Amino acid sequence: MAPTYFQIVDLNAAGGDYIAGPDTGGPWAPQLQHGGPPNALLVHAAETLAAADTGRADLTAVRLATEFLGPVPVGEVAVAARIVRAARSAVLMEARMSAAGRDCLHSRVWLSAQRDTTAIAAPLPVAADPPTGLPGLGASFPYGDSIEWRAVRGNIDQPGPGAVWARPRIELLEGHVLSGLQRAALIGDSASGISSALDWSAWSFLNVDLDVHLARPVIGEWVYLDATTQLGPHGSALASSTLADRCGPVGSTAQTLLLAPLPG
Repeated sequence: MAPTYFQIVDLNAAGGDYIAGPDTGGPWAPQLQHGGPPNALLVHAAETLAAADTGRADLTAVRLATEFLGPVPVGEVAVAARIVRAARSAVLMEARMSAAGRDCLHSRVWLSAQRDTTAIAAPLPVAADPPTGLPGLGASFPYGDSIEWRAVRGNIDQPGPGAVWARPRIELLEGHVLSGLQRAALIGDSASGISSALDWSAWSFLNVDLDVHLARPVIGEWVYLDATTQLGPHGSALASSTLADRCGPVGSTAQTLLLAPLPG
């Protein structure tokens, strides 16, 4: 296992070039990335540029909306970000990932200005550690092996809803500490896998988007993902999840899936 998901090749004012390591590989093909690592990298790019261009330290990334325009290869990728709108209360960023001149992902990230709203928010309970002695993911592939999984209900090879605790074993970038939204994106794209309602050997159910919403930043390393998939009658499905951390609920995810029988 490599120490990081990505290595920096070159950085510039708007983003940079990176090498995606083998641990980004997804369940459908080892040469294609799982959606978690590239989405976390785009959030990182958006957060970095927002802070640099606005000079503000009071911004917290709370929402990610990504469109998957094509498969993301395990290899060299380019990232570029820009400010769409900068206001007093929030900043909207756009980030893109491309490979060999072809766009792979388009993302938008909202960052909100930090304000003290503890008077109207429910107090957080004392943090509780995830239970130990639980089974793992139930399958082996590069990205899956890079995460420590503790399955509370179901697993990836058991059709139906699933709930897991998860935390990465490696860093996104060398020396980098994941932000709350980066961590949620890295784990949240797994909702469609842990709640898969179809046989992996008979059906394809790739997601074309990923939406992550946070009410507050994720606290600590662990993310709890409680996911379900609703199959539709016309070739699409919806995977959705509730996100939590060691202090309780924190947000949600949604993915639109395209359903297709596999050849043979």
